[in-house]
Amino acid sequence: MMSFCPNTWASSPPACCCSRKHKTAPPQIRNRNTHWELAQDSSTPNPQSKHTLGVGTSGTEVSLASSSSAFFTSAEDALDDVDCSYNTPLVTCFVKNDTEEVRAVCGYIKRLCRKLRLAGREVAQTHFRIVFVPHITTLSEKFLMEEGVLPLENVSVTSVPLDMIPLDEDVISLEMDSTLRDVELNGVSMDVVTTVARSIMKLQDVSKVIPRLQGLGELGEAVIAKVLGMRLEEFGYEVEEDEERDDVEGALEKKDKEEIEGMLILDRRVDLVSPMLTPLTYEGLLDEVLGIDCGFIQVDTNIIDPPSSHDHDDTPSTSSEPPPPPENVVLYLPLNDIDTLYSEVRDQHVETFGSFLQGQAKALKESHSAFTNKEKKKDLNEIHKFVKQIPIFTQNLRSLTTHIHLAELVKQTTEESSFRQRWQTERSMLESEQCYDMLEDSIACQEPPYQLLRLLCLQSLTSGGIKSAKFDSLRREVVQTYGYEYLFVLNNLEKAKLFRRKDTSWMDTASTFTNLRKQLALINAEVNTADPDDVSYVSSGYAPLTARLVQTATQGWTGKDEALRELPGRLIDVTQREIPEDFATSLKRSVIGPGLAPLSALATINDKKKPVLVVYFVGGVTLMEIAALRFLSKRPTFPFSIVCITTNIINGGTLLKSLS
Repeated sequence: MMSFCPNTWASSPPACCCSRKHKTAPPQIRNRNTHWELAQDSSTPNPQSKHTLGVGTSGTEVSLASSSSAFFTSAEDALDDVDCSYNTPLVTCFVKNDTEEVRAVCGYIKRLCRKLRLAGREVAQTHFRIVFVPHITTLSEKFLMEEGVLPLENVSVTSVPLDMIPLDEDVISLEMDSTLRDVELNGVSMDVVTTVARSIMKLQDVSKVIPRLQGLGELGEAVIAKVLGMRLEEFGYEVEEDEERDDVEGALEKKDKEEIEGMLILDRRVDLVSPMLTPLTYEGLLDEVLGIDCGFIQVDTNIIDPPSSHDHDDTPSTSSEPPPPPENVVLYLPLNDIDTLYSEVRDQHVETFGSFLQGQAKALKESHSAFTNKEKKKDLNEIHKFVKQIPIFTQNLRSLTTHIHLAELVKQTTEESSFRQRWQTERSMLESEQCYDMLEDSIACQEPPYQLLRLLCLQSLTSGGIKSAKFDSLRREVVQTYGYEYLFVLNNLEKAKLFRRKDTSWMDTASTFTNLRKQLALINAEVNTADPDDVSYVSSGYAPLTARLVQTATQGWTGKDEALRELPGRLIDVTQREIPEDFATSLKRSVIGPGLAPLSALATINDKKKPVLVVYFVGGVTLMEIAALRFLSKRPTFPFSIVCITTNIINGGTLLKSLS
């Protein structure tokens, strides 16, 4: 996402620029569903004002000088419409590390310089500041060099370390939308590793050194190595004497335990199956149906406040109330723990959240009726107490009404035959069945392309690949049905190992997923979704592999050697000390394998508050997995309170689109 916000450096411009203040209100650009809307100010711009320019997605507001309203389909179109007929001493561009967005900024800078030359003005009088959030990556820097923008004297590049964004009280996101693409397709995994390691260092600045780090997968190992290297570089010296290390270890034993007891870093590629599945929790289904972006959903007012019969009454109204809002108005609704009702219902199963909301409505009605009952007299204290509760009652009623309408929308989707058939197909694939006929039927029926690709990848992941003859046949049918552009999508999925040809051998062997499913008990068909006792309730019988790995990490890896061998990469377990060590030294002290001590060995018995375990997903986490981790945290027998940090929130569709 690329965004331009009001200039925060207005008081300290570069040396080549003069400081001037806005004299007119800046117009706005807003993005709605990938369309660029330019809302412009009718007032005449000050020819000596400083402007901040930008392009935003998902409702991000940006400041831009202009004078009419239009829609744009790309960042380039929005930037081209900027009025540059007056002097603009400083243009500040906020941009994330996305190739398309960096290209748009480069194109804009070069076009504006060309316009200034044609107008007979000096280009050096306009300074361009490109601000990368959270920092510039190697790929972006290389792209700026190739485009010929970075060497320009009137162009400067800086960064704003805005990375860890709290989406909820137990969820923090870096909002990096292209992590797997950068790792698998662009080959810049170290940029991702560096960003994640910096966020962990920032976390340790707040909560002190995290004593225990475990990592699974190549990215998990690389992040731990980078964190240890950063600590070593930050302290500026190496520990060389064994006695000094022993002294520090003794000092640490005397200190109180840290706020965060341990961190488990998971490479998304360890479990690519879970994102391809359809979640069955309220929050997960909202994400599937409406799409949750940074904790917000876009929803039409007709869904939240459906028109009733009296709205169509032809009798003219004599009321002085303002007219109702126009139809098809899009609202942005926050979904987080500030809404207490949502925090209670978000992780409930599709079969239970409807009755839960009905119970809440009944309780709210009874509480209101109890006070408005005319047969019971009220004293002044009761009246005063009720009046104080009116704002809370109104807020709860509004929240309840909203979620009832959203639940009805979700129910309509889940009751469709296509939804139930897709869930049955997913379950069959999880149990290692071959569903090629179902895939071919879905292609023939022209199912939405990314829903089909999710099933295609799920079949490949659970079966260890697709048989050679079927692989070529399915590729051909997808391209012929959906268009040649999906040939490139399939190639990228193949590079990311989501869709691949099965290795030919003289005998069929069990796939990696089949072995993991048996060893970690991923299928629990007997789970009670109304009163669950296992994380598998989030999908009516399948426990996300990542949730099982978290459970295993807290219990110890003893007896899980075969499961560890099936996972990509290796398990890393290091203990951080007050005086930092390099990665090699830390590995020498760690014990990898069946003798690994569980993370819960660090947890102390505390009836008031559990110690905190951070689970860091490098490559994204699904809302289904977050629901499973919250379920574990609430269990009295689970020794930790889990905080989830992730590069971004994903589902199967967004993951595949990021690789397209």
